[in-house]
Amino acid sequence: MNTTPMPNVDFMELHPVHQHPAGCKQHCFVFTEIADIELPPEITKYPEKIKNGSIHSYTKESISPPPPKLAKDRRSRKIIALVSGLLVCVALAAGIPLGLQLRSSSLLEARLAFIRRLLVESPLVEGYWAPPMGANFSKSFAEVKSGMVGALLWPIAVPCAAQYLDAVQLTLEGLDEARRLVGKNGDMAVVENADEMEQAHTEGKLAILFGLEGGHTLGSSLAVLRSMYSLGARFVSLTGVGCTTPWASASIRNDFFDENLPSTLTNFGEVIIQEMNRLGMLVEISRLSEPAMMVALNVAKAPLLLSNALPSSMACNGTTAAVPDHILSALSQNGGVLMLNVERCGDKPMSLKDAITAINYIRAIAGVEHVGLSGSPKNYPMLLAELARDRLWGSVAIKKLVGGNIVRVLREVETNKNRLPLSEDWIPLESIEGNAYCRYPET
Repeated sequence: MNTTPMPNVDFMELHPVHQHPAGCKQHCFVFTEIADIELPPEITKYPEKIKNGSIHSYTKESISPPPPKLAKDRRSRKIIALVSGLLVCVALAAGIPLGLQLRSSSLLEARLAFIRRLLVESPLVEGYWAPPMGANFSKSFAEVKSGMVGALLWPIAVPCAAQYLDAVQLTLEGLDEARRLVGKNGDMAVVENADEMEQAHTEGKLAILFGLEGGHTLGSSLAVLRSMYSLGARFVSLTGVGCTTPWASASIRNDFFDENLPSTLTNFGEVIIQEMNRLGMLVEISRLSEPAMMVALNVAKAPLLLSNALPSSMACNGTTAAVPDHILSALSQNGGVLMLNVERCGDKPMSLKDAITAINYIRAIAGVEHVGLSGSPKNYPMLLAELARDRLWGSVAIKKLVGGNIVRVLREVETNKNRLPLSEDWIPLESIEGNAYCRYPET
C-alpha cells in the first residue's frame, strides 16, 4: 500500500474528509483531552502533572525511593539471635562436661553450687573428728554440718597415761557417752559399714563410724579387741600420738630409755592386725614409727588407713602424723587411703593453696584412689570449690577424694572378713611385766 509520508510535526490536523485509495478501509481516529481520561493508579500516584496532548518524560531521579524496611530487618535479626541461642543450648545439653563449664567460669558461687550438687550424690567423709564433750559438742556439730560433711570417723580417745591402768574402762565409758550423744540428735546415725553410711546419707543424716585412738585402749588383749568390735568400734589406731604400746612403737617417742618398749611392730602386733582383718576392722597406722608402718603394710591382708596425716616432705613439726614418700608409694599397692590433714602444718594454719598442693602431692605419689580429707570441716566447701578449677579434678576425681576412696576401703575390709582363722594368742607376759599394775596375777 502506497502512503504519503507524514510530516514531522508536533500536532497534525485531520481534514474532515479524506479520500482513501480504492480497496482501503476507512479508519477513524478520535483524539480527546488526556485530562478527561481516567488513568490507572500506577500513573496517578506520582505527583508530576501530565499536560494535554503529551506525556512528559521522566528519569529515575524524579521518582522518590520507597521507605527502608527497618522493621523487617530488625525482626530478622531477632529471629537469627533466637535460633543461635537455641543451638548453643542444644550443644551444651548434648555433652559439654559440667566440669569444663565450671573451669571456664570465675564465679565462686557457680563452683560452690557444683560442689553442693556433687555432695548430694556422694557423702563427704571427715577422716578424724574429736569433738569436745559437754556444752561445746553442739557447736562442733554445727561446724561439721556447715562444712557439708556427710559422714564422720569418730575415734574414742583416752589419755596415754591411762595405759596399764584403767584405759579399757575409760574407753568403754567414752564409747557409751558418744553413743548417747548421737542418740539424742535426730540428725545423726551410728553406722557400722559402707552400706549403712550411704543409707544414712540418703536419708539426710550424718553418719557416725566409731573407732579407738591408740592400741592402749585394748589393754593388749585380743578379747578386748573383739568386745570393742561387738560394741560398734570399726577402726583402731595402733598407737596414739607419742603413745608406744608393748607391741607397737609410735612415731613420736617420749620414753627412749625404756628398753622394754619395742622400736617396731612385734609379733603380737602382727597378730592384732590379723585379728582385725578377720573381724572386718580398719587398721589405722599413721602414728606408727616408720619401721612399724612397713611391717604393717607387709602383714595386712586388707587395705590400711592413715588418718589425719601429712606427707613428711612438707616438714610440718608438731604432733600431726608425718608419712614418708616410700610409705605413700607402698600404700597404693596395699589399696589403702590417707585422710590428709588440711587444717594445720605444725603450728601454722594451712592456706587453701597449701592444702591443694598437699592433695596434689599425695595424688602424684599414691594416686587419686588413695587420698581423702580430714581435720578441717569448716574449710571444705571453699577448698573443694577452688579444687574444681583444676583440670585434674573433674567430678569423678572429686567424688573419690571426698569419700569414695574411704567407702571403697570399708567395703574391701568387709569383703575380707572371716577369711582368716580366729586368733587366741595372748601377749607374752614379759612384754607387760612390771607395767601391768591392774592385772590380776595368774597362777
